[in-house]
This record gives sequence, structure tokens and C-alpha cells, in this order.
Amino acid sequence: MTMLQDRSELNATSSLLLLAPDEPRAPIGILSRAKRSALTACLNGGILYRRCGVWNAPSASACDKPISGVTVADLGRDDMLMLSMFHGSASARLTTRGNWFARTVLTETAERAAT
Repeated sequence: MTMLQDRSELNATSSLLLLAPDEPRAPIGILSRAKRSALTACLNGGILYRRCGVWNAPSASACDKPISGVTVADLGRDDMLMLSMFHGSASARLTTRGNWFARTVLTETAERAAT
């Protein structure tokens, strides 16, 4: 799971990724914790890659949990990730809908951290 390490990192990185004040929030209550983590990892890393049977963001560190292929497939079916294959390499990018959900997750995380 990709997590921002502290409030300064949260403030620096997520200010560009948060929802606009008048933008409606996505209904993230329908997402499991794994799906939220996958969307956040994709938003932070820009893309997910499949390596050795699991999915990771390019910036994944050793402490980040790999993302299950089932989670990525579910998000693809939910029109939140667009999956691509090129010469045997698989990748996934956020769709417009997935970006909205991921930014809602980050906005709520930032609000909880601020309190």
C-alpha cells in the first residue's frame, strides 16, 4: 500500500492531487481498502506495472505491499483503470473516473491528517 509518510509530505504532494473546493466527492465508500490503496498508488506513481505476477507503482519501495491482480482487474471492470499489454508487459493507468476516486481518497486522507 502506498502511504504518504508524514504531514509535510502529504501537504507537498497532495496539494496538486486534491479535489477542488467545489468539486463533488466520489462515492469511495463502495471501495475496499485494497482498491483505495491501488488507486492511490497509481495516482502517486502515474502508472502500475505487473512484475512477477503482482502489480506495483514504479516508485514502490520494499515496504509497499504489492497489488493483487484481482484488485487491478476489478478496477478495470469498474472503469477506474485502463489496462494495456505491450510485448508481454502489462500496465495500468487511471481513467478519468479512477482519477476522481483517487483524488477523493487523498482529499479525505489529508482532511483526517489535519485534524
